[in-house]
Amino acid sequence: MNSHSTWSVLEESYDVLGGHGYAAMDKAAAEMEFKPGGMMWIAAIWLFGSEPITTSNFMRMLPYGLARLNKERFASAVQQGYLVSDGKNGYIPTEAGMMAARKVWRDAGDSIAHLIPLPGAQLSRLFEYLSRLGEASMSAHEPPPHFFISHKRKIYQRFPVLHPLERFVVLFGELAAYRDDSHIAAWQAHKIAGHAWDALTYLWRGQTSASVDTLFEKLGFRSIPREVYAQDFRELASRGWVQEDAGEYRITTEGKLIREEAEELTDQYFFTPWACLGKAELEDMLNLATQLCDGLIKAEEK
Repeated sequence: MNSHSTWSVLEESYDVLGGHGYAAMDKAAAEMEFKPGGMMWIAAIWLFGSEPITTSNFMRMLPYGLARLNKERFASAVQQGYLVSDGKNGYIPTEAGMMAARKVWRDAGDSIAHLIPLPGAQLSRLFEYLSRLGEASMSAHEPPPHFFISHKRKIYQRFPVLHPLERFVVLFGELAAYRDDSHIAAWQAHKIAGHAWDALTYLWRGQTSASVDTLFEKLGFRSIPREVYAQDFRELASRGWVQEDAGEYRITTEGKLIREEAEELTDQYFFTPWACLGKAELEDMLNLATQLCDGLIKAEEK
C-alpha cells in the first residue's frame, strides 16, 4: 500500500476545505480591518497562546519568510492592541488579540459546517487512524524535532472544534506540521535561508526557468522583496544548484539531486511512524480518505 497516495488524497481533501476556510479567514480579517500581514500574528497567537511569542521560535515552524518582516508585523500588532511586549524580546496576546484569534478560528470552522461528505461512522474510523498517526509521530525519534506538531496540538486545546470536518482539519494539521518538522530537518543541514530553499523548490517543482520578477510574483504571499530573491539566486548559482542565462534561472542536475535527496529524507522521517498501522488498516484508511475526497469534490460541483 502506497502511503504517498494516501497522503496526496488527504492533502486534496484539505485543499477543498481550505477553499472555504481561508476565504472565511480573509473576510474576518477584512471585517476587523487588519493591516497587511495580520494573519501572521493571528497564526502566532493560535500556535503559542499565552506562551511568549518570539520571532525566532515562530520561524522554527515557518522559516520561509524574513525575520525583519515578521518583527515588523508583530510590532504592528502591538500598535493595534492585539499583542503586548513581555519585556524580553517576546510578545503575549492581549484580550483583544485572543478575541480576534477566536473569531477567525470560528468563522473558518463554521464555513465547512454544511459539508457532509461521509456518514459519521466512516468519518470516525478515518479520524481514529489519523489520531493514531499523530500519536505515533509525536513519539517518533529525532532527527525530526516535534516543535511544530507539538504547538499545533496546543491550538486545539485552546480553540473548540464544533463541526465534524473541523476534526479532520485538526488531525490533518497535526500530521502536516510533522511533515514540516521533517522537511525542515532535511534541508537545514545545508545551512541555507528558508527563502532561498523556497526558490530552489519552485524551480524543482517542474518550472523550466524563472526570473527574479517571476519568483517575486509567484511567491508573493511570502512578501519577500525582489532584491532578496536576486541574492538568493546568486547564492544558489554559487553553490552550483542553478544556472543563469539572460536573467532566467534554471535548476542544475546537482540542484535537482540536492532537492530530491531532501524530499526523500523528508518522506523517510514522515512516513516511518505510519508503521503503527497494519496493512489492512492502511488500505482501509486510503479507501476512507478517497471517499472523503470524492464526497467533497462532488459537493463543490453542486
